[in-house]
Amino acid sequence: MPLPLATAREITEAKLKTLRPETQRKARAWLAACEAAGLLIYIYEGHRTCARQAELFKRGPDTTRAGPGQSMHQYKLAFDFVPLVPAKAAGMFQAAWGHKDEAKLYRAAHALAAKHDLRRLTWETPHLEDASFKNWQAARAAFGDPCRP
Repeated sequence: MPLPLATAREITEAKLKTLRPETQRKARAWLAACEAAGLLIYIYEGHRTCARQAELFKRGPDTTRAGPGQSMHQYKLAFDFVPLVPAKAAGMFQAAWGHKDEAKLYRAAHALAAKHDLRRLTWETPHLEDASFKNWQAARAAFGDPCRP
């Protein structure tokens, strides 16, 4: 669904604010580097509740391989993004999913992410996570189980 760039940026900012401060800092630096390189990025998912993760997990491995408490999203250390491309309507942008340059845009974004201590998952293209933590087990050791009160 096409949207104005200002709206995409507002949503991106709202999603960034759900992350831990250090992860926010890395993501903002990455976003600035992407924009400097001519890439427009839309972050559509940040922190996830355990209930949301369970809902996504039920959809199967094409959506996520991580059950509740097994995703860096629950630890506020991950986000999902998509590069934006101009839409047909003037001043509007849309997700690059299915666009002829989709793979190229993601490759460029991933290359810049690595320079900002953000790690991609080979099986989940839109996902980036804070590389300061080896995996969700390390995040759980640091922050506790987010799915247990």
